[in-house]
Amino acid sequence: MSKQRVIFCTYSSIYSSKVLAHLIANTNIDVVAIVNSTRVIHPSYGFIRGAIKQIQASGLRYATYLFMVTDLFRWFQPLFHKGALKTVHKFASENNIPVLDTQDINQAESIQFIQQAKPDYLLAAHFNQLLKAPVLNLPEMECINIHPSLLPNYKGVDPVFFALLEQNKELGQDKKLEQEEIIGVTLHKMAESFDSGEILMQESISSTPSNSLFINNCQLFKQGAKLAIKWINDSQPKPIKFGDNAQGQYDSWPSTQQIKRYKKMGNHLITLSEFWKAK
Repeated sequence: MSKQRVIFCTYSSIYSSKVLAHLIANTNIDVVAIVNSTRVIHPSYGFIRGAIKQIQASGLRYATYLFMVTDLFRWFQPLFHKGALKTVHKFASENNIPVLDTQDINQAESIQFIQQAKPDYLLAAHFNQLLKAPVLNLPEMECINIHPSLLPNYKGVDPVFFALLEQNKELGQDKKLEQEEIIGVTLHKMAESFDSGEILMQESISSTPSNSLFINNCQLFKQGAKLAIKWINDSQPKPIKFGDNAQGQYDSWPSTQQIKRYKKMGNHLITLSEFWKAK
């Protein structure tokens, strides 16, 4: 059986590197190209303006968390211990995978880049751009996305945060959690609105209260990569019906008030030890 040709779309981060590592390691998949988003919140923003807007929306603490899993990871990755996770661009360089850095995947240059790669699948994970019809309708290519929630619940930019916030809200601040809470990941077809395409596969995982937002995301993207590989390698995939994915609330960036409430409940976004041990 010939290898399945996959183009990977992402915003370079620890999470996307975890997915890419699994794709490259699979002998039945050929990662033929990577589209890396350089967009920060809005396509017209540069890094500085985007960072300021992020701090205004969610506060310095949450912006620092995002900075650590994206830019700081890319800058300091060479200093990590032997065997540590590599950046998306490092993986690409070592495996001769062409990369397109772009603020808009729907531009003519990006579409041409995708067409030249001749992929069977476009797989997105931790990707902050919406695919429009010219990309979605490219022939002989299926567009799928890894979303770290059990859709149609918790659509949006940081579903794990809102899932954990809601779990703690239901328990109450003064009630000790005795059992593990369940979160999950979804593989779905991509559509012209975020997180709304047909659900293909889902899996839940257990999350203990001591797990940070970072650790939960790492686990979910790792599991999502496994689901994507299983789907891609299935010679005759059959969608699993999970109900109407058109419903469900979409959450934008967490507010500063929500971050404060999350921290007050004893939750962590990320710790330095978790960051330095990323692998």
